[in-house]
Amino acid sequence: MEVYLVNWQQPAQHISLRVMDVGEVTRTADHFTAELRSVAHRLGQTHGRIYCRRCDATFGDARCGVNADDYRQTGSVVSAPDRYRMVVSGLDSFRAGHFRYGVLIFTSGVNDGLSVDIESHSREGGEVVLIFWLPLPLLPAHGDTFEIVAGCDKTFETCRKKFGNGVNFRGFPHVPGTDFAYSYADGETEHDGRPLFD
Repeated sequence: MEVYLVNWQQPAQHISLRVMDVGEVTRTADHFTAELRSVAHRLGQTHGRIYCRRCDATFGDARCGVNADDYRQTGSVVSAPDRYRMVVSGLDSFRAGHFRYGVLIFTSGVNDGLSVDIESHSREGGEVVLIFWLPLPLLPAHGDTFEIVAGCDKTFETCRKKFGNGVNFRGFPHVPGTDFAYSYADGETEHDGRPLFD
């Protein structure tokens, strides 16, 4: 939205007062409200890539390069003590943590079609337990089936060792951390051009 001061007798005589972007728009039964943002809000938006140690690709997408179907498994619900936790079968051959940060998609039952993110994958007393980041809307029943995709914690080590995909890693694992960036010359540390990380 542009606001001008205009001489109404000679519209060619005008000056621009300000320029704003229309932000969030909300509507009620009889009117709407539009948020006006200064153009400076654009400075807070992310453009391009961010340099960070972790990968910024989504597991299984074109940038990642891994075929997520190769890491997909099926299973079924044994019990659901609460809406955050589920005891499952069909995953006994996988080590604990393999599906951490993965995705589970229900293929039957009251949650059929629902996709949920996995916080942890562990073994407790011989049982395989999945814990979710957010609660399930409805408790699943014994025998409900699901598909589950392995998780990736976005680190270079996991990409290289777990998925053999280090060549496609979309992070910058050798960028010095903030401790190094904020450090200063102390006369003791050698800065001779050698790599900071092996």
